[in-house]
Amino acid sequence: MSISKSIVQQALLLIKPGMTVGFGGGSTVGLLVKQAANLINEVQVLTPSPTTRQLATVLGYTVIDPQYCDRIDLAFDGCDQLDHHHSALKSGGGIHTNEKIIATLADEYWLMAPQAKLVNEFDTKDPLVLEVLPYALALVMHKVASLGGQPTVRTAENRDGMTLTDNGNFIIDCHFPSYHNLPKINQQLSALAGVVETSYFDHLVTNAIIGNPENDTINYLY
Repeated sequence: MSISKSIVQQALLLIKPGMTVGFGGGSTVGLLVKQAANLINEVQVLTPSPTTRQLATVLGYTVIDPQYCDRIDLAFDGCDQLDHHHSALKSGGGIHTNEKIIATLADEYWLMAPQAKLVNEFDTKDPLVLEVLPYALALVMHKVASLGGQPTVRTAENRDGMTLTDNGNFIIDCHFPSYHNLPKINQQLSALAGVVETSYFDHLVTNAIIGNPENDTINYLY
């Protein structure tokens, strides 16, 4: 059994009939959605991911819109990196704003990740990602540079132009030489006019299921 399947088997035990469940994006979440098929008629689903939404709809889940929901029992998601203080870096997919809404709605926000993504200190290989209003592009680019970062506007792979979020905004990938002051940098950028959200989930993670592929064991972060 792959480590992703082992993680999913543990996550399945947490989902109970009558729950409202959030599912994020990524292959492990997709596998969980498929494996939870016996609960299709007994749970309601929310998701910030268009791919996950399509999968859940095709499978027959009742998918509801977050704008009409003020609480979720639990939500599952992946991440780029997770630390031992329940903070995470996310958003290769650029949907972190909507993911953060789901995380905040959830009584329990569970991340599912392989052991390699659990870190003592965040590695700068993954950028801090900003969702930014188009009107504020130059302002935000200048601010990131003034904080020592290298901002890059994410461009679309299958069309000429910038990548737009589902909310119609730009995505800026910010590479910093160090994440030693990441909470402070995140706070400064979050407060900047035109920044909708950052991809740093500051103490938003309540729990995590961590899989070690070397010995096929599962650990938990509580």
